[in-house]
Amino acid sequence: MTQLCFNLYPKYGPWIITNKGDQDCRELADRHYSRQTIGAKQFTRPGRNLVLRTTDAKAVWVTWSGIRDDGMQAYECTIFRNESTHLSSELIRWAIFATICEWGGSIPADGFITYVDDRKVNNELPGYCFIRAGWKKTGRSKSRGLSLFKISMEKNFLAMQKLNAVKELKLAQSSMQLALESGEWIDSHWFHQEAIRLQGYVSHVDEAMKNFGLGQLHDPTIDEWELQEIISPYEWFDGSEHLEGFQHSY
Repeated sequence: MTQLCFNLYPKYGPWIITNKGDQDCRELADRHYSRQTIGAKQFTRPGRNLVLRTTDAKAVWVTWSGIRDDGMQAYECTIFRNESTHLSSELIRWAIFATICEWGGSIPADGFITYVDDRKVNNELPGYCFIRAGWKKTGRSKSRGLSLFKISMEKNFLAMQKLNAVKELKLAQSSMQLALESGEWIDSHWFHQEAIRLQGYVSHVDEAMKNFGLGQLHDPTIDEWELQEIISPYEWFDGSEHLEGFQHSY
């Protein structure tokens, strides 16, 4: 029986954190081509594992970190199976983001890797969902000839930060305009301050992405000057009489 979970405050998009004893994840792992012993309770390797699942238990992801035989310093996706309606590339991006946030610390020199068996996937382009998520094929394993895919975690992390910040910025901007039109002065002031904060953060991430050689993601949001133009007709922003008790409202 599938154990349904709630994701009331989504921190990592569609994913929620679970553990290696999650039997819904084990059943998904049983249907993955890399599964060695179908039905075994354990579906993760010895070592450090981050197990993610969707609330409906239709997708699973495991990030593993441990002693490697190949000498690489990397976090490895040891299993990813998606039977949900979510795009696989979206789930992959969120999984990397979750791993970086949960584990913190220094980033492995070789970033994030995974292996794909070209002969056992139903796709003319093996590893296509990883490619769509920004990964690159960098070689093959020596023993079994599996395709090796890799991505720089720094770049992916910054991209996810930018996407999330832009989404929140757009929401703050639209909420501010709506509050202004309805005469909710205190609410509109709060959203204005939040939009300014997020605008600064987006600029900060843009600068970091530039340093990593990444192009800026397209984000048709309102810049700070446009924000000021929107609020300028409202005199209350020039005074403090409407802000009395504001700090106690949120």
